[in-house]
Amino acid sequence: MVALSSHESTRTAFYSPHQKQHNWAPRMLVNGQPQEHLSLRDRAIHYGDGLFETVLVRNSRPSLWDEHLKRLQEGAQALKIPCDIALFRAETQQFLSTQSADGVLKLILSRGEGGRGYTPPEAPEPRRILQFHSLPADYARNAAVGIKAQVIQHPLSINPALAGIKHLNRLDQVMASLELSQDASEGLMCDPQRNLVEGIKSNVFIVENGALITPDLTLCGINGIMRATLLRAAKSSGISVHIGEIPLNRALKAQELFVCNSVMGIWPITQIDNGSDLHGYDIGPITRALINTQTETP
Repeated sequence: MVALSSHESTRTAFYSPHQKQHNWAPRMLVNGQPQEHLSLRDRAIHYGDGLFETVLVRNSRPSLWDEHLKRLQEGAQALKIPCDIALFRAETQQFLSTQSADGVLKLILSRGEGGRGYTPPEAPEPRRILQFHSLPADYARNAAVGIKAQVIQHPLSINPALAGIKHLNRLDQVMASLELSQDASEGLMCDPQRNLVEGIKSNVFIVENGALITPDLTLCGINGIMRATLLRAAKSSGISVHIGEIPLNRALKAQELFVCNSVMGIWPITQIDNGSDLHGYDIGPITRALINTQTETP
């Protein structure tokens, strides 16, 4: 297997789109070229030194594309990683033109290669990685009929400096996924004080007395694109919206709950396994109203 050269340019000519004519479409690009391997010196491997975005693709078009790129750029600024958004746009357009089915686009921005030790190189050469995956088969059904969620015991790590950023350090989510039972579609994660924060791969909302409430993400959690989209949609629809601390016991007593992200959309929660108890919920009117706002979005 051939690893990428340490002298690889951050600006690389695109592969030819005519490759599609031969029924071959790359599933991954690295700096604009079909590539299946990374150098073992890449800091993404050693330190999780980078960012990622996961984007729904319909008809070769990335959904909520501007929002994803804006978050990527803001994360890159926070981590001080050079990020050429225009180049990401151009490579993605070229890449998706070769993909014939709907699916999931994953963007990874690595700081690139470096020597031993945490200190980044003075002049990093970032890597842009694009991957294309099929849509999971169960996503549409989960959105239609709701899911069983499970309360996860592993706590989210508190770090206000990195809160909201979709960085590559995901060990909390890896450990949470090891807990998740086979009959649960998502896990609900709390901070060390047992305040509900998010799902393993999603943001979470509850409904109390007609108000839509989502956890504050000042100390931990990812500031999701769909979370922001639904907050705007709720306000536009006249739904009362609150962001704040939600103790787990309060969340379990809510009238409605759902999780969301920009790929799966909204998944209503109809059951929560809390270890000792199984709580049941209806798919309520506010959840349905928000689902409709996304169905109507072009």
